[in-house]
Amino acid sequence: MNSTDLFAGWPLPAFQLTNELDIVASSEAAQNMFGKASSILEILDEGSAAKAEMFLTDAGSNGPVELDFKGNDGVTKLCDLYWKTAGETDLIVTAVPKDKGISKISAQLTSLRSRLSDTNYNLLLEKERTERLLQRVRELSAPTIELGYGHLLIPFFGDLDSGKIESIQNHILKDVYEKHAETVILDLTAMDQISLEGMNYLESLLETFKIMGTESIITGVKPEHAKQLNGLKSTINLNFESSLAAVLSDRRLTHKTSDI
Repeated sequence: MNSTDLFAGWPLPAFQLTNELDIVASSEAAQNMFGKASSILEILDEGSAAKAEMFLTDAGSNGPVELDFKGNDGVTKLCDLYWKTAGETDLIVTAVPKDKGISKISAQLTSLRSRLSDTNYNLLLEKERTERLLQRVRELSAPTIELGYGHLLIPFFGDLDSGKIESIQNHILKDVYEKHAETVILDLTAMDQISLEGMNYLESLLETFKIMGTESIITGVKPEHAKQLNGLKSTINLNFESSLAAVLSDRRLTHKTSDI
């Protein structure tokens, strides 16, 4: 089953289902992760299939619900499933994989830091290295800040590369969906380098926002980033502003963010 234009550029596993839970179309990410199937129940384990059937046929629910998917690699993948109706019969569902990598690294590093608290000078140096690694883990996340009136601020900092992409994409899309954001403000003031992979991700992310019906505003563009970002404006309907302060003032959001 080929994905359709409905899921073009969609970075997460997503499906269009009938009310019988048969798969009409799926995103490329869904096919790569779970393979091809005629029904979403085929790619869920037994317990999750029954759970999905109960929730997806409940008109009063739209998620999230935690389900175990059968991965192409034979590994079960735990995902949060979100859905909404499309037309009178179809459902659009999105699976957000639960990324346990950062939490696991953080727990390991925290444990190591505790064990090193009573060590000699050489181990103290290792403790400082651990602190730097913990800081790096924190930098790999992109915070989302609710500003009110349907606005969500996402400040990027550090380098935007493939490593950061793996850590932040599910987090951002999940927050935009759950917080019902109508406008997303991407602030690049604290961003350093944007790699080619980072640029491709940013374009995919903005396209996904567009599909979700969310407006995108980009602020804090540095001269060295302007040439890279210029091409996006011709393919995606974007708004660029010189600074975050200008956007907050123009949209009368300043008082909403006074406590941030």
